Amino acid sequence: MSGHHTTRPGGGSKFKILAGSIYAILIVTLAGPAAISRAVAGGQQAGSSGNLIVLDKYGARGRVQFNHDNHITRQNPDPNAVFKTTKGASCSGCHHTLDAVSGAPQLWKCSGCHRNSGDPKNPKGRDGDEQWSETAYHNLCIGCHLASKKGPIKCGDCHQLGEAQR
Repeated sequence: MSGHHTTRPGGGSKFKILAGSIYAILIVTLAGPAAISRAVAGGQQAGSSGNLIVLDKYGARGRVQFNHDNHITRQNPDPNAVFKTTKGASCSGCHHTLDAVSGAPQLWKCSGCHRNSGDPKNPKGRDGDEQWSETAYHNLCIGCHLASKKGPIKCGDCHQLGEAQR
């Protein structure tokens, strides 16, 4: 039986979960919010350039340019905000999904969950209403801007019509 290695059932998976959790915490802590911001913004968000992410690029009201780096350390002061964050974990206020095992924020882009209106996969709000992309953006962004008393709250403050749309 020399060279034969036995392990307890599930023993290796507990180690992998622990190692993955530690790795996620180290990445979030050591890489710094700006590095994470660039990683999320670059390549994963369609129409992004550096720290500027273009949302609703072809929408009827015009595209929205979102400065991700300007928002990464902010916490939503809105008392009605569904996803509260703690200091140092501001990412989870917008990217509000957490890994079920480690509890680490999963930095998915918004459209990963919030799709077009009428999509049955869209999450439901507190009142059972559909949280499609436009609803989710407006509730989160405008709610935070109103509560913090800064930032755009009117349509034309965010949405910029292109020459072809005027």
